[in-house]
Amino acid sequence: IKTTISFSNYWKFKNGLNVGIVITLRNIKGKLISREEVSFHESNVINYEVGEIEQGSVEVEAFSSVNLRIPYAAIMVIYESKNGVSMVHSYGRNHSLIELEDDNAIVEGRESCWTLRVDEKTTNKAVFHNGHLEIEPQEAVFVVTRFDGFEKRIEFTLPKIDKFETVVFHAEELLPSIKDFLGEKDGWGTLHFNSNSSFTRLLIIWENAHTGEVQVTHSNFDYSSHRTNMVESEKPAFMVLPSVHGEVPNAIVYPKFSKGSYTVNDGSDSFSGGVVIKGTEKRLAFQRKDGQLPARIVTAASGKLNEDVSIPFECSLGVVHEKRPPKRFHWFVVSKVLPTVIHLTAYKEIYPCTEGVELVLKLYSDKSNEVVEKSLSFPTIDELPQELEIEEIFDLSGIGSFGYVSIFSYYGGLFVYSSLRKGNSLTLEHSF
Repeated sequence: IKTTISFSNYWKFKNGLNVGIVITLRNIKGKLISREEVSFHESNVINYEVGEIEQGSVEVEAFSSVNLRIPYAAIMVIYESKNGVSMVHSYGRNHSLIELEDDNAIVEGRESCWTLRVDEKTTNKAVFHNGHLEIEPQEAVFVVTRFDGFEKRIEFTLPKIDKFETVVFHAEELLPSIKDFLGEKDGWGTLHFNSNSSFTRLLIIWENAHTGEVQVTHSNFDYSSHRTNMVESEKPAFMVLPSVHGEVPNAIVYPKFSKGSYTVNDGSDSFSGGVVIKGTEKRLAFQRKDGQLPARIVTAASGKLNEDVSIPFECSLGVVHEKRPPKRFHWFVVSKVLPTVIHLTAYKEIYPCTEGVELVLKLYSDKSNEVVEKSLSFPTIDELPQELEIEEIFDLSGIGSFGYVSIFSYYGGLFVYSSLRKGNSLTLEHSF
């Protein structure tokens, strides 16, 4: 698997801030392999290819003399196998000493939204990167949720985790009978454990050793355990699915949401546990029957180009409610080699639009500091294209492997995705 860490000078083109960047590579046991400083002096994008280890972690730190405003900017990792590609944004991070001292860090691991594939040739893994404090042995919990809501709880001993160590959880080792228990439909996994210094978000990996396919996403909180805020709203919460090569992907509603009874699309579907909604409806409206809507209901878009692919892509998402502020600036990774498509959606129910829409796109290169700008105008929001091939907008000869594109629009209801394709394999990620 070729692994590339790709990130842009977001700090500069979003907030006009200069940063210093340090990249640290560690093996799976947390041993330091290398540490180097990189800069944006000669380019707007840095692509760091991992070649010295088989498994481990890459830590990217941004330093500045002024407030960076955000704990971390989205950093992408792209995994390329012989016949496939998958990508995901940064997931875990090491909390700073200030965050820990101020008690402003989430180190209680209650991670869920882990789809468990029942295909016999596919293995299910979750990866945790520890921070700068070691973790003593502890009793942890693995919960497997079946499609019908029935659950199996497995308690196991998690050995001592050294500082910066990477831990790989194998679902098939935690529950050897997991495929029999799940039956014919995919289920979901939840892990409960404790950390001391690192954010507990997990990398989710599905791997088919027979075909060499790999797909990834990230976990999300178990919101039946971690509480989220509730929203007083007159409108439902919405999820608008993108068009992916002309098809609407499936929508996954992960089971570990705030406990309650919910409906989708005026009550035509109701659920109180995990559910997969087949890709027939592009616009999904979520309402709660027994209380206020939670601000966060974790969902995903999932699909594949054809049946020759055994592992579908899965992009972790959520819902958009009327209290969400407008978002006008988006950015995402693009490739010179892997065909890249921009997927545009609009939340018209929450952000009405009676005027034309202009998109200002900028291309950032890993080879130079030059920024190429293009503008696209559309008379109405309904005439906004659902998919745009990046090569039809920009000449990509000025980038090396991966670059970035940003989109600015005064209309704040856009939700942007990008996809990379290699053969029959496709990977989808939301913009930032």
